[in-house]
Amino acid sequence: MRISILLTVFLFITMSSCKSSKAVDFKGSLDQSEHKAFDIIVGKNGSGEKKLEYLVKEDYTNAIKTVDQQSKEFDLLIADISKLSTDGISEAEPLKTASLEYYQALKELHSFDKKEIKQQALLKIAKDTELKNAQNKLIALAHQKKTLYNVVYKKEALLHNASEAFRNANGL
Repeated sequence: MRISILLTVFLFITMSSCKSSKAVDFKGSLDQSEHKAFDIIVGKNGSGEKKLEYLVKEDYTNAIKTVDQQSKEFDLLIADISKLSTDGISEAEPLKTASLEYYQALKELHSFDKKEIKQQALLKIAKDTELKNAQNKLIALAHQKKTLYNVVYKKEALLHNASEAFRNANGL
């Protein structure tokens, strides 16, 4: 009788640890994605830093190329998350979806820089009426960018909630 109880407890613990191992691996992959995104945006020698260096030098052509590179880096990050398996992991699918939506929103926000950079380049060569129009367009772009920031904030809140639900469901 005692052996069957111990055996049952042992099997339960073994099965539980397998599930949490999958959950830990899944969460670890998402954490790696978070580190990659950080490197893309503000990491030393990342594309975000390179873009700023080009902007300081007023090298708009290379700044735009760097924004395109940053967009490709986000595409790879999103593709990696898309490939993650959620099979048998409680609350993993909502977390994966929230992560994908968050990084897509970040990509759109940082890709928007391309429009602003093009407008800044126009400001350098614009004169009189063209200058006023270019400045107004830059202000309008700033308002559009604020909307993109708001989308990112909302997606970040959804990601946080999904992450909490995932941690609670998987005992992490």
